[in-house]
Amino acid sequence: MNSSSNGAGDASYFVLVILVAMAIMRSRSIRQNRDVVLQKRERLRPLAITALDPVVSIVLIGPVLWDLVSRNDARVLAVLVGALLAIPIGLARANVMYVRAVKESKSVVFRRSAMEYGLLTLLLVLRIAESSIDHLHNSFATYALTALIGLAIAESIIRSAAIVLKYRRDTALEAAA
Repeated sequence: MNSSSNGAGDASYFVLVILVAMAIMRSRSIRQNRDVVLQKRERLRPLAITALDPVVSIVLIGPVLWDLVSRNDARVLAVLVGALLAIPIGLARANVMYVRAVKESKSVVFRRSAMEYGLLTLLLVLRIAESSIDHLHNSFATYALTALIGLAIAESIIRSAAIVLKYRRDTALEAAA
């Protein structure tokens, strides 16, 4: 087994551990928050899971991005373009998703959206298609793909950070009141 496939295996185990931890946190949150009233299309989520979202994105598609960037320094610019595009997208998604903080259990109430499922599907498709991506020779396609991967990772980081900041702001305001 070569080092790249071993690294992919290690990443898979790491993601599995994170997903199990997220499932445990979610289960605990459901038990702790039985009295929280949710409207249609809302869900309760521990803040820790939101903070772990970027880690999952980085582990799932970071190696693909690293491979693309390490082969061509000019692709760093494509990553930066993707990251710049991710700023308004991540902030907008955080504003649309975030409903309120539940301080007692360090959780947040989110609105469900089709975009979150689409982004997860994109992350998985990129990871699964990694070997095909390695063989792309079309310059435009690799730059566009590099920008999209940079956008996906940066959007996850920005959205998560914005939600954590909103949670802290709301809980601080609640404590001050």
